[in-house]
Amino acid sequence: MDILTIDIGGTMIKSGVIDRNGTIISRGNFPMPAAYEQLTAHLIDHIEQHYGRMFDGIAISSTGLVDPQTQEIGIGSVLYEAFGQSLVKELARYFHLPVSAENDGNCALLAEKWLGNGKNCKDFATIVLGTSVGGALMINHQLVRGKHLVAGEFGYMLYPSDPKPWEIWSLVGSTRVLVEEVSQKFGKPLDGHQVAALFEAGDTQTQASVDTFIEKLAVGCYSLQYMVDPEKILIGGGISKSDFLLPALQREINRLAATIPSNIIVPQVEACLFGNDSNLIGACYYFLNKFEIKGQTK
Repeated sequence: MDILTIDIGGTMIKSGVIDRNGTIISRGNFPMPAAYEQLTAHLIDHIEQHYGRMFDGIAISSTGLVDPQTQEIGIGSVLYEAFGQSLVKELARYFHLPVSAENDGNCALLAEKWLGNGKNCKDFATIVLGTSVGGALMINHQLVRGKHLVAGEFGYMLYPSDPKPWEIWSLVGSTRVLVEEVSQKFGKPLDGHQVAALFEAGDTQTQASVDTFIEKLAVGCYSLQYMVDPEKILIGGGISKSDFLLPALQREINRLAATIPSNIIVPQVEACLFGNDSNLIGACYYFLNKFEIKGQTK
């Protein structure tokens, strides 16, 4: 059984065929259309040209809130009106196959639960660092969604800010914010790899920005530990692959915990196993649980 998986991001649509063991067999991608309303047509063309009909179902990972009952995508955003309320139904009708949809942050966690560093955990959380701060939460082997489907949206945690008294974590502590801050110091655009290289080379300006970034991340991990008490917290996103991040983060968490007399546990952090493939793999896992166990696939 092979599942066609689709990852709908803000700027790029990624695809891949994955077998029931989680192995990616083939890949593809195309830019998000400037007019969101054109996504469904572009996606069908992409599938026909790259994969034909050599798959047994379609699994979608998407940015934005996804209703697990209606399978509608991008609830409360422009994506919903553009394509989110009908994409799953239209693909199912066109290809005559079962189709599933899940939030991308949840898919990243499900990938770790299926085959990654959360495989043997009953309770764990993921924090994904990128354009914003995302994440997801699993308790007692179950994905936690919450009443309004926003459980695990850690990027909405509040931090002191200037000039505002408060700002959400995504706008003060994401990788994008870090890269923009260092770029401004150097007066030219940089990417995440260049920022990591500057930090590892000992550049003092970059170190100051990275130290602040890690401090905010440590505070987030510490707060999360006492809110839900997971076995571990997995850190994802491109920057999590940098050699410096996880050791520096654990040191900062240890330092922070030592300043709190009543502290009884120190959060333990690890990197997510999967990188840019996590959403595709997690979408496949969600599909298999939604349909195959119930005997609804071909």
